Amino acid sequence: MAKRDAMILGVVLAGLAAFGTPAQAASELVVNGGFEQQDFAGWISGGDTDFNLVNCTGGGQTAFAGSCSAAIGSLSDSSLVQSVNVGAAGLTYNLSFAFQSDGAAGSSFSVSFGGQTLVSMPSPGESPYTLYQFSGQTTGADMLLAFSFASPGGTLYLDAVSVTAVPEPATMGLMGAGLLVLGAAARRRVKQA
Repeated sequence: MAKRDAMILGVVLAGLAAFGTPAQAASELVVNGGFEQQDFAGWISGGDTDFNLVNCTGGGQTAFAGSCSAAIGSLSDSSLVQSVNVGAAGLTYNLSFAFQSDGAAGSSFSVSFGGQTLVSMPSPGESPYTLYQFSGQTTGADMLLAFSFASPGGTLYLDAVSVTAVPEPATMGLMGAGLLVLGAAARRRVKQA
């Protein structure tokens, strides 16, 4: 019986080690977030898209990361939208992207994720690439990521769009506690036998 108890305890401890350690790097959920496919594959373009393109190094504009970026020169409102499968509600998401503006008059830029506005710039000033980062709770298995632009007479740049989702540490703790309860119940059953 001592050998069986040791085996049950080993399984419980292995489970706790798996769930009690920090979450491993979550996988990337955005398709073509760096525009490295040299097009808008994975994205739905809307509005005035006549002057929106993917610009790769060698065309005069360098990217924030990799060799390509989205160059938005729409005269009126345009958008890039992607439905991101985050897996489930109640996870912690991490969203990041790099944005650059040439400061042209009449420009605007906004970002929303899951219906929540994260950035709203009615007149973004001239700036080098700036990395924006957000974290929050997922609200469902799929969440809409939407970038809205207008840049009459100028260009806005977007690159390195990333979304990852990982279980909350509290969820991991609950899973570990559940494993402890299961281990204790199994141990009691073994002692009673």
